[in-house]
Amino acid sequence: MNAPSLSVPERGLILLIGVALLASGGLLYLARDRQPSAVRSEPVVLENVVIVRPTFHDARKVDLNTAAVEDLVRLPGIGEVLAGRIIAYREEHGRFTSVEGIVAVNGIGPKVLEEIRELVTIAGEEEEAPGGQ
Repeated sequence: MNAPSLSVPERGLILLIGVALLASGGLLYLARDRQPSAVRSEPVVLENVVIVRPTFHDARKVDLNTAAVEDLVRLPGIGEVLAGRIIAYREEHGRFTSVEGIVAVNGIGPKVLEEIRELVTIAGEEEEAPGGQ
């Protein structure tokens, strides 16, 4: 028994539908039963490559003596609790006389100081003598 013959317009329509399905990704995906072979790779070692970790902060420096909680929490390593401690310390002991003085706040050590040093300031710090509270 012979299959019915399609006219030229019918064959064109079927071809057009096939191309449309292929272009839209609507064709069937036939999964394979076999597992893909393991890919062996060697570590890539690059010399003289510098990795820059982006920081997302406001370009303005935060003044430790006037900053609100919202300003302080934008600093790396400073959450709401530490921001509250900074403000409480400032209210109890007075103004900071240097950026380094922030290590007197409970929970802020040399590591946090180094992370925030370039992001904070003390208004008028340049005129005052070094040292802190």
